Amino acid sequence: MEKEIARRALEVRNFNRFYTNIIGLMDKTILDSPYSLAEARVLLEIDNASQCNASDLTKFLQIDPGYLSRILSKFTKDKLIIKVRSTVDGRAQVLTLSDKGQQVINKLYDDSTIQAAKILEKLTDEEQKELISHMVSVRNILDKKQDKTYIIRSLKPGEAGYIAYRHCVLYEKEYGLSGTFERYVMDALTKYIDEKPEGEVWVAENNGRIVGSIAIVSTEEGIAQLRWFLIEPEYRGVGLGRQLLATAMEYCKRQKYKQVYLWTVQDLKAARHLYKNFGFSVTEQSESDTWKSGVIEERWDMILNN
Repeated sequence: MEKEIARRALEVRNFNRFYTNIIGLMDKTILDSPYSLAEARVLLEIDNASQCNASDLTKFLQIDPGYLSRILSKFTKDKLIIKVRSTVDGRAQVLTLSDKGQQVINKLYDDSTIQAAKILEKLTDEEQKELISHMVSVRNILDKKQDKTYIIRSLKPGEAGYIAYRHCVLYEKEYGLSGTFERYVMDALTKYIDEKPEGEVWVAENNGRIVGSIAIVSTEEGIAQLRWFLIEPEYRGVGLGRQLLATAMEYCKRQKYKQVYLWTVQDLKAARHLYKNFGFSVTEQSESDTWKSGVIEERWDMILNN
């Protein structure tokens, strides 16, 4: 595993080097200003915080206090910041941008936007969307305070294949289900697209990325099946599963279905708990070797009182 971590760390370094070259930060100054990247970041954080002190900046930027002190001295000399004794802690000085400092940071913002726009202009609209989606994903994975807001919407053309792909990848990784499961999911989604039965497929989207899905498919008069319920790992535990299931069940009530059922496997503990909370109950259990040896398949049913 140590070798694998080292290989992955090398990929991170290679990306850092590549991206640094792309945005032109190999120079000692940023965006043709007299300030280094570190100095620009300090200005940015003072602006974002409205008011802060040196201790706040040290913790947030994880910067050496001595180095920060030299940067702040330079800013004071250049009349970019204003220092005022804190009314809460007399030992600390509150930092804010002066009018000149605000002008400097505003120009950095504008120049940075122009620089980013020049990079994007070289790409097609689809490439831009894909790039931004991947950037958001990188930020979300690395930032533990990531934005987990989402919207729930109907399926768009081309997304069924992605739902099948994510089901197959996650179920193999988390539950060891074999390639026969992949064929099962793909065949079912293909049949849904070809036959267009009564029903609906919803996805949860965060910044252009699909992070969850669920579907209701009519199987016979008054009866529907809940299918393709999936939540990406980093979006579990934030209420998304409950909201997707609520969306599906509200649809069933509007369509006046009398009964809804689903098939799952016993290993999916969190999903089973959610089904039970919504009023589903186990009606069938059987051991199957279709996906993996010893898997317990379950059918859950709910009678709707419309």
